[in-house]
Amino acid sequence: MSLFFFILSYILLDIIGSLSYVGILLMLFMLIKAVYHMDEAKWDAVFRFKQGKGLYLLMAIPYVIMLTIMFPLSIFWFDLINFEYRMLGSIAIIILLTITGIFKFPKLKRMLRDKYQEKPL
Repeated sequence: MSLFFFILSYILLDIIGSLSYVGILLMLFMLIKAVYHMDEAKWDAVFRFKQGKGLYLLMAIPYVIMLTIMFPLSIFWFDLINFEYRMLGSIAIIILLTITGIFKFPKLKRMLRDKYQEKPL
């Protein structure tokens, strides 16, 4: 029964993590736009910085922020449902989310590098 709760909790926390990642990412873009008065040329320069590493970094930072937010949230959630191994469950959720990121971000990095090598400034 606890395995069922863990799987259900992983799905729920993954959805919450994905939504919070998108929110943090959009908030970061809006903040950069407001602070630096970004226009199309400036955004293009940021995205093309070192063959796409600027965009990659802008997408990786919110993911790390999301992981730091999800850890206390998962501890709270497992405490709320009286999960016996709440700390172990919280660490497992963060590890699963990190593994997901480990597999997705290198693919994104290759795609960005290939895209920005095709079209020079």
